[in-house]
Amino acid sequence: PARPVSRGPSMNNGGARTPPPASSNNAAGATTVRRSNNSSNSLNRSVSMSGAPSNSKQQSNNAGIIVANRAADEETEDGRIRNREASTKIRDAWIYKQIRARQDEFTQYKQGHLFIGTWNVNAKGKEESLASWLCADWHEHGLPDIVVVGFQEMVDLNAVNVAVENKSQSRSDFWVRRIEETLNSRQNTLGDPNRTYERFGHKYLVGLLVCIFVKHPHKPRVKYVETDSVGVGVMGVMGNKGGASIRLQFYDSTLCFVCTHLAAHRENVA
Repeated sequence: PARPVSRGPSMNNGGARTPPPASSNNAAGATTVRRSNNSSNSLNRSVSMSGAPSNSKQQSNNAGIIVANRAADEETEDGRIRNREASTKIRDAWIYKQIRARQDEFTQYKQGHLFIGTWNVNAKGKEESLASWLCADWHEHGLPDIVVVGFQEMVDLNAVNVAVENKSQSRSDFWVRRIEETLNSRQNTLGDPNRTYERFGHKYLVGLLVCIFVKHPHKPRVKYVETDSVGVGVMGVMGNKGGASIRLQFYDSTLCFVCTHLAAHRENVA
């Protein structure tokens, strides 16, 4: 059991401080609050959390138990106990519930069009035009508001490229430039700046690349753009296999796009 942290200890036996009894039945990650009735205005609290190692100052018989501090309670004039942190969370939850209940009064929904494409280029340059792939159906469905493209095997997945990534930067720049030139070509924009696209980010990992373009009129409504990548290849960390991702807020919707290149065959699925 964890050593309890007591606040507002009860006074008994001639003024001695009496901590609350420890419990050995706490669930993992649970917060335990104990109240003592030894005094009318006393409050004993012990808080324990599991999942982190103990340090030298914490004597515990169970590994992974630590003691966590919480905001101090306050006693009101009429003798009630008040916790500002808990009050704030309850208030925020109530406000959020009321807003969700009335969201139709101030929310408008509009359709957005996305183009999402993926291509394993097998470490080739591919100098041919990308218009037949990216823009073939624009005349039928209109221009997409967002274009997301993912690539796999931009470079050969040999030991040198995986360990050093000496070609990944140049290859990712090559493909991003090719896509941008295709989307903003004279043939597609027709000289109208509202038909052009702005690049809002890209992320590469060895042979992986994901990039995102948003139509120019929507530029002011895109924010909170973040990118990340995770390698799960050799030794579980190298980038010959893994994923690259981009997330952003488009108007009031949060979107996340992930491009992955993982090990083949069913037996390699974790």
